[in-house]
Amino acid sequence: MDFIYVQMLGEGTIVYRPVLSYKIKDNIYRVGGTDFYNPDLEKWEFTPDTIVFVEKKILEGEQVLVAVRKI
Repeated sequence: MDFIYVQMLGEGTIVYRPVLSYKIKDNIYRVGGTDFYNPDLEKWEFTPDTIVFVEKKILEGEQVLVAVRKI
């Protein structure tokens, strides 16, 4: 499992949440977080169990994997 970053929606600015997720193959992950995701408190661009394509991006000076689209 690896951390990927999922954009949070409705925050007024671009905000990402790190989510421990499951690598399927290069650049393809199943979003984790089923144990703590609460749609009443946070709106994620990609919810737990969604299969996503990730890209490397620099966030706060660190290279991370960011979910960019649903597969």
